Amino acid sequence: MNYKIGYISKISGVSTRTLRFYEQKGLIIPKKDPQTNYRYYTDQDINTLQQILLYKELGLELSEIKPLIQGLDNKTTIELLESHLNELSKRQVQIQTIINTIQSTIQSIKGEITMKNDQKFEGLKNKLINDNDTKYKDEVIDKYGNESYEQSKKSFKNMTKETFDHMNNLNDELIQTLIKLKNDRNNPKLEEKVFNLHKEWITITWGKYNPQAHKGVTDLYISDERFTSYYDNHEPGIAKILRDTVHKFILD
Repeated sequence: MNYKIGYISKISGVSTRTLRFYEQKGLIIPKKDPQTNYRYYTDQDINTLQQILLYKELGLELSEIKPLIQGLDNKTTIELLESHLNELSKRQVQIQTIINTIQSTIQSIKGEITMKNDQKFEGLKNKLINDNDTKYKDEVIDKYGNESYEQSKKSFKNMTKETFDHMNNLNDELIQTLIKLKNDRNNPKLEEKVFNLHKEWITITWGKYNPQAHKGVTDLYISDERFTSYYDNHEPGIAKILRDTVHKFILD
């Protein structure tokens, strides 16, 4: 059977943008209708996408995955899947840690126990790291390089609870300031505050600051539906306002 890109995105959870990214990298090459020029995928393409996602779960880069999906013997496939199973077992431990944290939090609210600050933070950072890996890792490495990606990941993993809380508070304040700026577009103080809040948030997240990378990532806020929806779900149009504001303060 033939399937449209929207259907593949829906059943796999992979965005249409990422599917096109895989196409650019030569991982999945859909057919095109000669009359409409629409992409369509086959059952074999669905199998290939499943393999890509499984190998990504193993921690492999796209450059490593490409030769694998072009032909593997059963022995190698089994070895990779067994490795994947081991990784899932490790994640199971992480999930149990988060469950324990939630249970302890409930007990703390009821007054049955007293939680230490580090206990409240346990398990949450690793979950965020894994979520970000699933959503953005491939494109971040492609755009900024593996070294920058690893630096950001290391910085986030070593973050203290105080810094983590501060980062989240910065994000909340940024959203509220963007909403104010939307209603007062010619307010230079609000523009400066938006820029500084996002710059500080970026610096904490990445572990260092690079003006051009800062400028580049805000371009994703209007070109990538995943980023756009995050901001615009709070208030329509603020993703573009953030992008335009950062560009205004960072000159070429």
